[in-house]
Amino acid sequence: MKQFLLLISSVLFWTWFLISSVVLTPPLIIVWALTVPFDRRRSVLHKLSCFWGAQYFWANPLWRSRITGKEKFDDRYPWIVISNHQSLVDIMVIYGLFKRFRWTSKAENFKVPFVGWVLSFNRSIRVYRASRDAYRRFRNQAVAVLEMGTPIMIFPEGTRSGDGQLGRFKQGAFMLAHETHTGIIPMVLDGSYRAIRKNGWRLTGFAKIQLKILDPVPYDEFKDLSTAETTAKFRKIIDDELQALRS
Repeated sequence: MKQFLLLISSVLFWTWFLISSVVLTPPLIIVWALTVPFDRRRSVLHKLSCFWGAQYFWANPLWRSRITGKEKFDDRYPWIVISNHQSLVDIMVIYGLFKRFRWTSKAENFKVPFVGWVLSFNRSIRVYRASRDAYRRFRNQAVAVLEMGTPIMIFPEGTRSGDGQLGRFKQGAFMLAHETHTGIIPMVLDGSYRAIRKNGWRLTGFAKIQLKILDPVPYDEFKDLSTAETTAKFRKIIDDELQALRS
């Protein structure tokens, strides 16, 4: 009986996803067309996108999210914002911050209907993982965004963990931090892997999801470290906080 109810809940959720996407796409296009001449940072469009993502939590009685430390994310300045990655639900949770930033996402996601359109209209950063010069192409886009004073959101694991355990961190975000002398805001997510499993589409039951924004780390605090050392430092920061949340 439980599995049947979860199946019905899953169908209802994805039906709502499709309906809301169809309903919200025209306003997104209109806002983009009206603001693109003067809103170089896409700030207005991003707020609508945040509403689009966050409302899935408001409409879903099976999910609860708790965000702490939001005041530590000062989006008036450029930061490299990093977080662990457990589920596609993470995107919805992070949108719930209603903070200004640009997503970093693999290029294939830009081809997905609705999701890819939102990424494209917001001029999110494309990562060409199969390209031999993937980092250069990522860096060129990221530097332009940081120079506008806009934070960048990156999942250093590069993919969802699936079981909630912290994976290996790729070095791209930290190479960028050193090359641009940009500080880093670490965030920790937990519980989202219980909401929708990796490579799955079914809701798995009640899920309490936590998002905690940690203290920003100015560039001066890690400028003397190598890229590998910086990567290890921030992975430990997030892992330590993840274990603390679970204890």
